[in-house]
Parts: sequence; C-alpha cells; structure tokens
Amino acid sequence: MIIRICATSLVLTVFFFSQIVFSQSNSEHYQKILESVPREALSNGKLGVVVKSLSTDENIFQYNPDKLFVPASNAKVLTSVAALSILKPAYRFKTEFYSGGDVSNGVVHGGLYMKGYGDPTLGTEDLKSVAREFKSLGVKEIKGGIIVDDSYFDAVRYGKGWKDKWKGDAFSPPISALSLNYNTFLIKVYPSKVGRIPAVVLEPRGTNVNIINKAVTTNKGTKLTAVWLEGGKTISLNGRISRKTPSYVIEVTTRNPSMYSGSAFKRALEDAGIMVRGYVTQGNVPGWASILYSHFSNPLYLIIAEFNKESVNIIGENIIKTLGATVMGGQGTWENGARAVSNFLVKIGIKDSFEIVDGSGLSPLNRISPSAMTEVLQYAFTNPIIASDFINSLSVAGVDGTLKKRFRRSEVQGRVKAKTGHLSNVNALSGYLFTKSGDILAFSILANGLGSKATSFQNNLLAELLWCCASDNDARDSSL
Repeated sequence: MIIRICATSLVLTVFFFSQIVFSQSNSEHYQKILESVPREALSNGKLGVVVKSLSTDENIFQYNPDKLFVPASNAKVLTSVAALSILKPAYRFKTEFYSGGDVSNGVVHGGLYMKGYGDPTLGTEDLKSVAREFKSLGVKEIKGGIIVDDSYFDAVRYGKGWKDKWKGDAFSPPISALSLNYNTFLIKVYPSKVGRIPAVVLEPRGTNVNIINKAVTTNKGTKLTAVWLEGGKTISLNGRISRKTPSYVIEVTTRNPSMYSGSAFKRALEDAGIMVRGYVTQGNVPGWASILYSHFSNPLYLIIAEFNKESVNIIGENIIKTLGATVMGGQGTWENGARAVSNFLVKIGIKDSFEIVDGSGLSPLNRISPSAMTEVLQYAFTNPIIASDFINSLSVAGVDGTLKKRFRRSEVQGRVKAKTGHLSNVNALSGYLFTKSGDILAFSILANGLGSKATSFQNNLLAELLWCCASDNDARDSSL
C-alpha cells in the first residue's frame, strides 16, 4: 500500500510502517502523519485512507484504499450524489389531496384522501398551510373523514440491520411514504405541586395518542421516560419531574406515521374552521377520486443540505425509497432503492467496492472502500449540475452542522467541507480539504474499531495536508 505526499523523491520506511511508503520534500514535516497512525490500524486493517488531488488527479496518500469498511453516515454521500444526479436539484416531493366524491356547496363528499410521495420534511406548519388553502377554496365541511395513503412505499418501517434497541429513538424513526415532523412528536411535561402528577401536553395536537401519566412532581431531580405499550396507541409516562423544572420535553417516534399525519391534518382542518365528519382511516386513493390540491416540498438541494449538515437519517431513507420507485418502478423499497444507487455508482465507473443497504448509513451492513468514496467525491466536484449544491450541503469545519464544534480555532477551520459518520466502533470522515497552496483534496478516512484514535488521526492528517501539494516553502510563502 502506498502513501505519496507531494511529488518528490525521498522515501522513508520505518518499523510498523513497512507497508507505507511515501515521497516528500520534507520528511520531518510529514513524519507526524506516520506517527499519528494508530498501531492497531497497521496490524489489523482497521483504517482505510485515500487522499486525492483534484488539481492533478493523483492519489497523494492512501492506505488500505480498496478494503471495504462500514461507512456509517458517510453513506449519505452516496445517497446525496445519486439523488441530485438522478432526481436533479430542483426535484420536489409532493403530498396530494383527493376528494372521494363530489364537491358541492363547500362540502367534500366521499372523504378526503391524503397521499404521501415520500416527503421527509412535511411538518405541522405545512398542514396548517394546506388547511388554509382549503378554507380559501371555499371548503366548509368534509364528509367521510380523512383517508391516508402511504402505498408509494412498501410497509417495511425499519431498515435491514437496524438494531431493535433503536426503535423509539428519534434518529431511527419508522419510514413511510406519508410522514410528519420526521415521524416524531413531543411530550411536554410541566410540574405541579409536590406529590401530584405533572401536566402533559402533546405537540402537535391531534396526534391520537393516549398517555398514561404515572409521573410525579417531586423535590428531587428530573428523570422521566416515555414507553410505548403493546398495540402502539398508548404511551406510559414514568418517573419524576422537579418542581423547579419549568418544563421537560421528550421526543417520541410515532408507531404509525400515516395515521399520525392524518390525525394531525384533521386537527389542522378543524382549527381552520372546516368541519370533518368521520374518522382517520387508512386506504388507497381510488381511481375515481379527484385531486383537489398538491403540496410540494422545498427543492431537493435544500433538503440535501439539511440531510448532510445535520445528518438527518429519515431524509436518506425516504430518498432511497423514492429513488427505488422512480428508477426501478413499483413501490419504493430499500431493495430497489439500493439497486438504483448501486446502478448509478456502476454507471459513473465505480465497481465491486461497495454494498448498499440503506440511505442514511444506519445499517452496519453497508460497505464502501475509501477509494470508491473518493471517486464519488471527485465525480460530484466535477459535475457542474450538482457540484455547488452537493459541496454546500457538507458541514464546514468549525462553522456549522456536525463539524460546528470540531476544528475550531485551528488552521483547518473553514477549509474542510465533509460528512461525518459514527456508529458503534465506526468513525468516518469524507469530503474536501481546500489547501493553503490552492489545491483541493478529496479525502475519505474510514475507521472501524479505532475509537477516539480515529478522530485524532483524522485531525492530524488534515492539519498536515493543509500545505499540500506544492513544496512546503512555496505553500507557506503563498500564505503570507
């Protein structure tokens, strides 16, 4: 395995680094890189690195470049580039509303159908806006209730390899073609008198969830938990809240995203002054239904920015299922979505160096090599249709997103745009380094099993490469 740093001729080989050879003009300067490589990585292949100059198209640093690693959220890079390339940056997700019968004198007969097409960003305020639109169209009453349709995706809610213990956590909500508020809602708890149960408010209103309040107000510290009971319609609130705590918020994932969305929409209609006669039920839009209104999300490039900067998993899963439905046809599934992304990667020249399972990287069954990841980054950088949107979607070192608190007050601050990735025993960082010599480096640093040592190595490597790839003296002179 070869590491080449800047294109000159000095070669250094040291014990424990017998597989690493590099050339440089200042061996003492770059010796720090070798010293920072964890020894565990050299003996058991826990680390893979590729750094490539986008100016010269040369790999200037590589170690285990073709070994497959679990990428964690670095998988979002693959999903993002595929989605921007296939769906295009201006793509918008839609949510459609149909009448099941005639509309006369402000009355919608036959029920109001609400069909989702994978919008991962639909929120309560969007539903309120739609309700106001119906009001402005003269709708006064809906007879037949609200019927929700999430058939654009299959009914599999959790990805392959996702851990059971993650169910209920906000970072891994159930996936549905009809979603709301990232498929989470809030339980707001307010203390009362000591010894009495606290007050509880659900947001958004109309969530159709029952709360068994077993909590108590005490003089002790706050410790509250919310647990779904069998059947998925009731939550048990347990623990205590301090009388000195103004309020306490628990974020809970819904068990039935489409019914949750329909219930919240029913409440939004009623709050807008539209009477809804009937219940919220589940079903498919019939062929005779007439479309009344379509709500569209923000354009994809803005959604991708949120996806990557904040590492929002549900966005990736909705995107990959949407790609499956769009490219492969039929319902959106993880299988056909993974096939769509894999076919795209092969099309741009990347083969036999990845395994795609989901769209966010939550699954530990995903695999990618540092070499393949770097090639995807190079493709995105050189593709004028998606380049600016993709690059701007990445977190900026020490500035925003998941890198906001990292690299602060260092020379690297503001010069790295990258995607982080973390799972148990996984630490990944892939993106771009804008060097002081004017070069742009695409890099992928994937570590499986190195813990915090991986972060230290990433930091050290990027700091040392900040002067690459002109000669050290030239690079430093140019920064004066």
